[in-house]
Amino acid sequence: MSAQPGNAALEDSALRAELAGDLGAAIAARRELARLDPRSPLAQLALARTLERAEDWQAATLAYAEALRHGATGAEIHLRLGNLYLRQSQHGTALKHLKSALADQPENADAMHSLGQLLHRLRRYRDAAGHLEAAAQRRPDLPQVQFNLALARFESGDLRGALDAFAHSHALSRGAPWSADPAAELTREHEPQFAGAETSVNEVKVWHDLEQLEYLLGLGRLPAAFGEVAEQYRALLSEVRGLTGGGIVVPFNTHRFPLVARTYKRPVYLDSGAAPRGPALNPALDTKRLENQYLRAKPNVVVVDDLLTREALDGLRRFCRESTIWNNVQSGYLGAYFYDGFACELLLRVGQELRQRFPRLMRDLSLQMAWGYKYDCTLQGIGVHADAAAVNVNFWLTEDDANLDPEGGGLLIYKHDAPADWGFAKYNRDPAAILGYLESVGSEPLRVPHRANRAVIFDSDLFHATDTLRFREGYRNRRINVTMLYGLRAG
Repeated sequence: MSAQPGNAALEDSALRAELAGDLGAAIAARRELARLDPRSPLAQLALARTLERAEDWQAATLAYAEALRHGATGAEIHLRLGNLYLRQSQHGTALKHLKSALADQPENADAMHSLGQLLHRLRRYRDAAGHLEAAAQRRPDLPQVQFNLALARFESGDLRGALDAFAHSHALSRGAPWSADPAAELTREHEPQFAGAETSVNEVKVWHDLEQLEYLLGLGRLPAAFGEVAEQYRALLSEVRGLTGGGIVVPFNTHRFPLVARTYKRPVYLDSGAAPRGPALNPALDTKRLENQYLRAKPNVVVVDDLLTREALDGLRRFCRESTIWNNVQSGYLGAYFYDGFACELLLRVGQELRQRFPRLMRDLSLQMAWGYKYDCTLQGIGVHADAAAVNVNFWLTEDDANLDPEGGGLLIYKHDAPADWGFAKYNRDPAAILGYLESVGSEPLRVPHRANRAVIFDSDLFHATDTLRFREGYRNRRINVTMLYGLRAG
């Protein structure tokens, strides 16, 4: 009889810890509850969900499996297990659970989405696209479904369908692209409405957006009415200067700056990003020689100069400078991602041709992600990290005369991989742990200086960081790099 009050106290302790964000204490309490009642599927499910929140994927998988073993049922448990096994690249077991989820609930859009992602991993791209199209029909409001559908269509050779899905994903997140009459668009509210972090600003973002507005006005891409919009950005910039360094962002008064509120993070202007009629990659590249260099190098790194044709280089510069898609706000740079506007015909062609021209490096690796980063002239770039992929292709667009240090401004690539047992949060987001590890193994970086139209292709497991930046002031001088990730990290 004494166990029940103890269980209630432990449950109360677990709930309090979860509300306080102390997942370690919550897990300890839930482990004890599961130990006290080892046959309880509810205790195992509660433990599994807490472990999942803590991103302890292996332990969460075991707890969900225990819940099933002790009588838990339902599509939701199979779906969670399917997603966890997929995350751990246990594809056969993931497939079994996702099929069980759909057998229980044939109309479950989340299960269709997950099965589509799994089939993509298995390189069954047309089957993946079919399941993702079915998921999109049932959940037309989810940008992530459209993004994964775009990737599956791209891999199956349907570039037009991929572009449509990328555009749909972006529109769900940021609203429809503004019409041919952007002055009229200024007079109305746009959907979806933004709140919280999406309406927070820092000096880097406001300064960039002001310069971009002035650049677009100068080119005649926006009507004169946007001069008033630029004035509001200028006034907001004067308020946030000195307040938002080191990654700090602050909300702004949308009533005082209504034109900022209506344009902030919106697709006010999008360049078409049309691909050239001919190739996007430079036909003169000796790709066999470059592949040999990469495969013989220890570690695997190769520098490729004159990557793009002149027409493709100019097209990507135009797309990156003119499109209002730079919405990932950081302390010294802004990001634009594949799923959030950084997608156009020209980028897809580059992604396709890289794999065609470097078959021994890309093999049949799927294109997982692409992004662009745009930097302030002197602020710190991206710290040391590794990426969750097999091969990383990084290339620079900005003209050489913008770089005040011809021997720097590029990339530092360390000669050591991220340890196989490190999770994503550690090898991608924990610079203190990374630098400690690199110091312990005596790793020195390879410095690759910035050059316009230079690419660096390297093993994505290698730790790397932005080199020190010294670029000229002015919008056209902002350093822009494009990254494309192929395949998945081994292990």
